[in-house]
Amino acid sequence: MKRLIDRLETSVKHLKVLDDVFYKNHTLYRSITNKLNSPPFLSVMEEIELQVYAGGKKTRGKGKKLARQMILGDLVQYIFTGRAFYYGTLSDQHLKNFLRLILNTVNQLLIFDSITVNHKIRTKYINSLERNISNTLLYEKPGDQNVANSLKSNTVKIEETGWNSDIDLFVDSILPKTLGNPKELIVFGELVRLKKGIIIPLLLIQRTFGIKDPIAPPDFLIIKPNKDIFGIEVGYAKEGQSREFTLRTSIPTLAVDLKNNMHNRCPKCGEIILYCDPVIDSYVDGTLNSKLDQTSGKFLCNSCPNFKNGNCIFSNYYGYVGINNFAGKPLKQGNYHFHAACVLNDTFLYYNKPKPISSLSNTFFAQIPEIQGLESL
Repeated sequence: MKRLIDRLETSVKHLKVLDDVFYKNHTLYRSITNKLNSPPFLSVMEEIELQVYAGGKKTRGKGKKLARQMILGDLVQYIFTGRAFYYGTLSDQHLKNFLRLILNTVNQLLIFDSITVNHKIRTKYINSLERNISNTLLYEKPGDQNVANSLKSNTVKIEETGWNSDIDLFVDSILPKTLGNPKELIVFGELVRLKKGIIIPLLLIQRTFGIKDPIAPPDFLIIKPNKDIFGIEVGYAKEGQSREFTLRTSIPTLAVDLKNNMHNRCPKCGEIILYCDPVIDSYVDGTLNSKLDQTSGKFLCNSCPNFKNGNCIFSNYYGYVGINNFAGKPLKQGNYHFHAACVLNDTFLYYNKPKPISSLSNTFFAQIPEIQGLESL
């Protein structure tokens, strides 16, 4: 992602140079800038600025709404739905490269979440933010600087007793929507790959103008060859929003989400389970389905040269392990997705007797992109 972010930064620098030269050398341009930055319009600009960068996360209560995590997420999505998507339309090979970029970027976004369990990299990240962004802007939300100072001096992890709602909001605010963004990019990639219609991404459009009050559109519109139009909303928690859009537009809207073997947090280490290169290669080449085990429907790992007897960091074990989780709490009874390498030396109960999890290595599998809700589209 670094090269793309560097180019995005260069675009911003270019605009700053353009603005600076004209401000210094063009009287009318300078007068317009001064007008927009002076009362009474200054207060308007200050509110609009919060849609470009907001120093925190604050969704309700007194004061201005702050949504830094949404803004950072939108910038990532702009790269894919605004510019890189054009690259993907040039040929079938360009499309494959585009899908490969999406899946690898999703892995990087999921890795960002590791600051919830890795205090060392979290402290380095906060310190780096403070060196590069003024504290007045970085900690625009009152109280966030105290939260940041506290985080830099302790090792607390998500789900531990010391992790509270203030920490949750702050950490969420300094990441680019690292759980929602990967979902939306995976769904976007799958819609592009399936080629079931014309895809219109609306991820960057928070509200639509029109008659009556503005409404929130779905994440995507799909126009099928028979001219039918469907809205696609990622996530099952926005039924009211989708219903309102359908009532106002007569466009049916479907809710989709990832299947439950995707983007799980390993209970043992707390890191999110990622996609491996063999899965990405098969997905991009259109051969993934043919490589799934006919009985389990899973992408089994035991024949992969990277498997290393279950020590591959991408292999999954699904089941119950009677251990404490990464936060030191006893794991509740039930089946979970683990990094297989994390639990190789642990046991599971087989007819009430402990049996090594390593004995199940032929069932270890890799995460694959699967969307629930697109089957009948």
